[in-house]
Amino acid sequence: MAGDQNQGNPGGMPGMMPGMMPGQGMGMPGQMGMPGQMGMGMPGMMGGNPMMQMMQMMQMMMGNQMGAPTIDPSAMPFANPMANVQQDGDAGLDADIIRPATFTDLVRSQEALATGSVLDRLVLTEDGAAALGGVPKGCTMAFVGPPGKGKTRTALSMLARAAASGMKVAFVVAEEGFHNAEGSGRDDLCSRMVKIGMAATGITDVEKFKTEVLERTYVLESQYHKGQTWDDFISKYRYLVERAAIDLVVIDSLNMLDPTKNRTADNLSALKTYNHEQGVTAVCIGQIKDTGLPVGGEALMHTADAVFLIEEMSLGSKEIAAQWGGNYRDKIDVIRAVKSVTTPTFAHPVRVQQAEGTGALEMHPAQPADMMPPEPRG
Repeated sequence: MAGDQNQGNPGGMPGMMPGMMPGQGMGMPGQMGMPGQMGMGMPGMMGGNPMMQMMQMMQMMMGNQMGAPTIDPSAMPFANPMANVQQDGDAGLDADIIRPATFTDLVRSQEALATGSVLDRLVLTEDGAAALGGVPKGCTMAFVGPPGKGKTRTALSMLARAAASGMKVAFVVAEEGFHNAEGSGRDDLCSRMVKIGMAATGITDVEKFKTEVLERTYVLESQYHKGQTWDDFISKYRYLVERAAIDLVVIDSLNMLDPTKNRTADNLSALKTYNHEQGVTAVCIGQIKDTGLPVGGEALMHTADAVFLIEEMSLGSKEIAAQWGGNYRDKIDVIRAVKSVTTPTFAHPVRVQQAEGTGALEMHPAQPADMMPPEPRG
């Protein structure tokens, strides 16, 4: 029987199926017996070992399939971009393309939002000849400095004045409880806001203050110790701004909305973009590091539309002390506009003190005459 099995297979070459002709190989199905196609008898194939022959055949097949040039997936949208646009026809593809030539109100002047504080003197009109008379309206600003220097009181005074003028205002509380309903004896933040607001507006009757100021005032608590995250804050903030049509927001403080303090500048960037879309003016109170830079560093100052920085200045010589109306080696509080993207800024620091009644920052009477900021026009 062995001789019968090897008929047509001279030399008894293993791997030949019965009935195969010489030169025929074990091709793919549908190719059996086809001379010279995909067979084990092809030149260069390793004869005598069926497994090696099969592996070589599979490698050749895979090589033929993989020989076509491949395209990086990230480059595929650029292969024929206009074809995609034409086929899609989605008007949304044009929505992100801005054509300035189609606008009719191309040139605008920066408007002011009066605060009743020294902040009104720190940014200037376009020609730099006069104070703007307020902070830049529609901008998102950082107001930073050491603790106890009057940042919150200045901001509360600003909120009350704006609400009394008819604006919708919001106060975001992130550092302490706003109202203590249990009556623990603490002069809580709500009480302080009312007293500062009454002093700032001159409204001495509580019921009248409710009607003319508090009816247009909203408070949003977002303390992280209650499990509030940045995303939680943004959801509530958007709801409040859009539902109540808020004009002015004070956030006290931006740093406490992210307890890690690692994303302060990124958070401010996202908040600023949203505020621009909604036409909201925002003042973000911030803290400073031991180095004197704001928490968030240079990135935060780069991100904000305007930055107001309170600093302690040491009177290091008798001449400097005499210039600033202090004593040698005293420390005084000064504020300066570090930047404003929409207006010129006053170039010199301004010595400040807290106003009686409101505690808001005002210019100290000892401000040097040669560093006096200009008055607003009119």
